[in-house]
Amino acid sequence: MKPAQVEAQLSRVLSEAIAGLRDPRVPLIVTVERVAVTPDYGLARVYVSAMGADMPALLDALTHARGHLQREVSAHVRMRRTPTLEFHAAGERSFL
Repeated sequence: MKPAQVEAQLSRVLSEAIAGLRDPRVPLIVTVERVAVTPDYGLARVYVSAMGADMPALLDALTHARGHLQREVSAHVRMRRTPTLEFHAAGERSFL
């Protein structure tokens, strides 16, 4: 698969999985703005935003739920290896 296709699938699956989280630090509406994968698909940087949310707490909650979210990706995206997820606020400039 091409990187753009992988990024689109990861974005869709993660949006649904994050919406299903039952953590009080995660608001009802979290938007996955962008997903960027490394050329070897070993790392996926996920850029999220949420209106009126405490971003550090949200990023901490998502990092805490990383294992669950990676299992969701593994179950729904056909890849040889599931990338490690790294969460960032949508405004951050952290490029691969």
